[in-house]
Amino acid sequence: MTLLPLAISLLPHIPFVYSSLSNLNGTGVTTLDVLGDCPSSNNTRSLWEIIWSCAATLFACTWTAIHPNIPGMDERKLTVISRRLGIMMVALIAPELMITWATAQFLSAHSTAKAFNDAFGWTVTHGFFARMGGFMLYVNDQPRATLTPDELKRFVDQGSVEIPVIVEADIEDRSKGDALSKGIAILQLAWFVLQLVARYVQSLPMTLLELDTLAVAALTSIAYGFWWKKPKDVGRPHAVYWTKSTSLPNKLDYEYVVNILA
Repeated sequence: MTLLPLAISLLPHIPFVYSSLSNLNGTGVTTLDVLGDCPSSNNTRSLWEIIWSCAATLFACTWTAIHPNIPGMDERKLTVISRRLGIMMVALIAPELMITWATAQFLSAHSTAKAFNDAFGWTVTHGFFARMGGFMLYVNDQPRATLTPDELKRFVDQGSVEIPVIVEADIEDRSKGDALSKGIAILQLAWFVLQLVARYVQSLPMTLLELDTLAVAALTSIAYGFWWKKPKDVGRPHAVYWTKSTSLPNKLDYEYVVNILA
C-alpha cells in the first residue's frame, strides 16, 4: 500500500487525468475545494477526494487483481516488483490486453486440467499452477528446468519422474490471495460504483476521471474473473525429482542456467 500515495501524487500530472478534472460535465474546477479549506457538503467534493477515490479503486482493481507467474529461481525481489508494476501499467493503459492474456491463460489451464484429469485428478487450479511454472525439475538435487505441462506428462509416462502429489488445497495454501483480499477489492469497487450511481440519481456531476476509472475497473474485473482460480503471488515451484541415473533430459523449453557471475 506504500505505492498508493505516490500514485495519487502523480495522477494530476497525467494529461488525460488533468483534462478530466478540468471538466465536470459542464461544471468547472472552481466548484471543487482544491485546498480543502472550505467545508465539504453532500454536493461538494474536493479535488483530492476525487483523486483518492479513483486511485484507491484503480489500485484495488489492478494491483490486487494481477496474478503473475512464478518468478525464476535467480530473480530478485526488485525484478519481480518491476514486472508487476509493468503489468499494472498495461492494465491501466490497455485493460483489454490483460483480458486477452487472462482469457488465454484460463483456456490453457482448462485444457491442461482436462488432459491431466484422468491420470492425476487435476482441477483448473492445478492447470493454472502447471502453466505458471509450478513444477521445477531437479536432477541430482540441482534445479534443471521449469517443466511445461507437456514435458511433465511425458516424463511421468516414461517413468522418469514420479507423479507430483499436490492437492488443490496445498496449491491454495501457497497462494497469497485469499478470500479476504479478493473481498476487499470487490467491496472497494462496489463502494465506488454505488457512489457514482447515487450521484447519477441525484443529478450531480461526475468527472471524466471517475468515468474512466469505472471503465478500467469493469474491464479489469473481467480479467479477475478468469484468474479467480489461479494461485496468486506463489514464490516457489513444487520440486519434481529425476529418478533415472542415465539418459538425462535434454531439449527442455525452460532450461535453468546458473549465473556464475552472481
